[in-house]
Amino acid sequence: MLRNFARALAGVAVMGLATSLAGCDGGNISFNGKKGVPLADLDLSGAAPTGIALLGPDNVRITRGDKLAITVEGEGADKLRFALSEGQLGITREDWKLGQSTRAATVNVTLPALSEVVLAGSGNLTTDQLGGSDAKITVAGSGVVEARAIDAQKLGIDVVGSGKLRAAGKARELKMTVAGSGDAEMDGLTVDDVKVDVAGSGNARFASIGHVNANIMGSGEVRVFGRATCKVSAMGSGKLVCENGVTPNSDKDTAGAADASEDADGQ
Repeated sequence: MLRNFARALAGVAVMGLATSLAGCDGGNISFNGKKGVPLADLDLSGAAPTGIALLGPDNVRITRGDKLAITVEGEGADKLRFALSEGQLGITREDWKLGQSTRAATVNVTLPALSEVVLAGSGNLTTDQLGGSDAKITVAGSGVVEARAIDAQKLGIDVVGSGKLRAAGKARELKMTVAGSGDAEMDGLTVDDVKVDVAGSGNARFASIGHVNANIMGSGEVRVFGRATCKVSAMGSGKLVCENGVTPNSDKDTAGAADASEDADGQ
């Protein structure tokens, strides 16, 4: 089960977000090997990106539109840095360091289609769209991602640290990792088949009428709404609550695993 959590930690690298975690600042950060520049110097003439990565404390609001457009507002907006590379937009700030408390600016992004978002740090990212054949969401740090109107064939979600994801929409297949104390509050997300791994005290909630396979290590909880068929393997006090569903053939590795399967069956 531990092997699956490495996928979450690699999520930021998927967007090509390269930085030194020890005393890093915005001036040393690159996206896909491309260093960030002020918005006025960013070349917007190419194809619109389908992925967005935010590193830092700022706010990003993404809306659907016919073409790429970016505006900034708020204190410190002149310190924001942007990079466009390989279909991805990277956003950070020049004077930001990990752990630093900084007043946030707001970045408004309009684009035709979005399939991937990455948030690293304490910022907030909201989007009114996310979809495609293979959509991805990564939350690494203490920030919040809110993704509305998801419509995807495959959806990958990684929540690492103390951050939070709020999501709604639909997907046929979901692979999710929650590592740490973060939460995936996805009551409005309906999926068919789910593979979810939880390590730590984090929680995940979603709806399904298909098959749910959960691995839980620690005190976290996975709650499933709908008449899903659920299977759990747990170590510790973690629980799978499969509301209105069934939980056959669950693996009872410890007393905690027994609690998980019995709690699910009792719903």
